[in-house]
Amino acid sequence: MIIKNKLSICVVLSCIAFALVGCSRTAVNVQGNQVTQKVSVEKNYFPYENLHELSIDKNADSENIKSIINKLPMLADYLEIKDAKIENTDIGVGLVLEYNEIYDKAKQLKLSENPLYHSPYFNTFKFNNSMLLMLENDYISYIKTEVNIPKEYVEGTDKKRVDVISRESLLQKNINFEYMKENQSYYNELLEFNNAIYADRLFYNRIRLGSDEETLIQRNGDPDKKEEKDDLESIYTYGDENSYTSFKLTPKNNGSGEPEVSAIVVHPSKEDINGGELLYNLGLLPNENEYLKKVQVRDYLGEPVFEIENADYYRISSDISDYLYFIYSEGGEVIEYGVHKWIIPVN
Repeated sequence: MIIKNKLSICVVLSCIAFALVGCSRTAVNVQGNQVTQKVSVEKNYFPYENLHELSIDKNADSENIKSIINKLPMLADYLEIKDAKIENTDIGVGLVLEYNEIYDKAKQLKLSENPLYHSPYFNTFKFNNSMLLMLENDYISYIKTEVNIPKEYVEGTDKKRVDVISRESLLQKNINFEYMKENQSYYNELLEFNNAIYADRLFYNRIRLGSDEETLIQRNGDPDKKEEKDDLESIYTYGDENSYTSFKLTPKNNGSGEPEVSAIVVHPSKEDINGGELLYNLGLLPNENEYLKKVQVRDYLGEPVFEIENADYYRISSDISDYLYFIYSEGGEVIEYGVHKWIIPVN
């Protein structure tokens, strides 16, 4: 995720009323409708004024470092920190954080596979926590996160997950640590930008937001239905009226005019396996032969960033304007879901 300049979340959300990207047959008109906005989930936000509490002495022992790490949001409810240490390597000074995955807690999500590999927030929380630790501790060159996998989930020799985030990689994303230290607004915006559902899992047959038209056809073949709305919009639909997935294509905003996928819309059936791929990648599946329920969505993903009538919207990490959404029936069943970009005019 590249941060090139500041963009106020408040400005973005306040502009929603001007234009909402409608997909397939479900175009939502926000004019005159009540939009309920929500602040980012408190447990996933570290207060700017408390940043000094993350200061770690180079000679601190494991227990001291762990007490500091426990002040940060937990990467997942079923993880517990086991060990923490400072290490010196050829690439600099690193902070190594070792976690245990607790099987009894993880299995409560009732997934057949390890929920760590489907977690919608693990990667973005890890990114945020690493960014905060390096912001407060200038000497840290990288954060290494190690998660011990329970024997119940181990396949072959995969007993540990290891991820490394380096200071250099964050600088390459144009994250300005010095400016962040002096500017609370930038600090808050950066956390909000990254405190989102991990977008790399949100795809349908490997098609994501931003995929080009050629790749769409290569992956899915010719559509069952193609609509040309105008020179700026086309919709490719696969399936029938009972269960289908649509891809909306609009010109890239880089001035090239080339079409890219700006929305993926799924109208599921109770037996829709293919359309459930995006949900499966999130670890959010309905019960067998049932529609997904609103209560299941919120129990798993938390409160939405905002609500519009009978729909919930969650920001995803691919861009500040990208969202995962769910539309519900009066009975609370998910009758449509997908991902899309807002077209938002910013003065």
